[in-house]
Amino acid sequence: MSHKFTVDAPDTRLRGIDTPGAGPPLLFLNGGFATQHSWRHVLARLGGTHRTVTFDARARGRSGTSADCSLRAQIDDVDRVIEATGLDRPILVGWSHGATLAVCCAVEYPHLIAGLVLVDGAYPLTLLDETGSRRVRARFHRPGPLARVLGLLGRSTRMTPLQAADIVIGTDEVNGRLEADLAALPCPTTFVVGHGELPGATGRQDHAIRAAVAKAAARNDHVTVFGTTNSEHTRVLTRDARLVAAAIEDVTRRSHHPPGR
Repeated sequence: MSHKFTVDAPDTRLRGIDTPGAGPPLLFLNGGFATQHSWRHVLARLGGTHRTVTFDARARGRSGTSADCSLRAQIDDVDRVIEATGLDRPILVGWSHGATLAVCCAVEYPHLIAGLVLVDGAYPLTLLDETGSRRVRARFHRPGPLARVLGLLGRSTRMTPLQAADIVIGTDEVNGRLEADLAALPCPTTFVVGHGELPGATGRQDHAIRAAVAKAAARNDHVTVFGTTNSEHTRVLTRDARLVAAAIEDVTRRSHHPPGR
């Protein structure tokens, strides 16, 4: 039976849900402005076959606000959640910003992570130019009324406009440096490649994204492309939950039966 948990972190408290299951454990990392609620369709497709842990990142959902929403702080939070829940080498399943976070965690803590499923994110290239960065900052300058209401209900973010813009711009900057990290990953990793305009990007970047992912797969035998989707970025986890669940099972099999064994 699922149970809620809390994890203390500097200047905030993280809240999550731990659900038992027989299969290898999965730890889900949300999109930059999403909550653990976003994974409900994928979890339903998995049908209780795995132990699953979801949590709201700092200043999102039902977790506490924080003065530090940096990627560094979030990497440390993933480590805290793994320790607090006693997860034994989980597979990280990350969407969008969460995919970037997953790669960073696997690079920093390779002994803790069994595999990665990267859903429409962690693409090793930069998509924002200077104009795009300015557009992002203007977009988050003043959150709309719906965003404020969702934040109060625990279904969205409660970051400042500056923090929100920094999430998008900072993630793009880190993605631009991921090529070497993906080449060095020692664990089974697969991409579910999206189709459509990513937040803040200037126009469609499909060709560049797919070329960058194909290059990453060619450089490391552990990295594969499981599938692609025509869904918009914000709808991948709902419309393509079956595909994401299948990618998770693929990495699960590979993590327990690595090539050459």
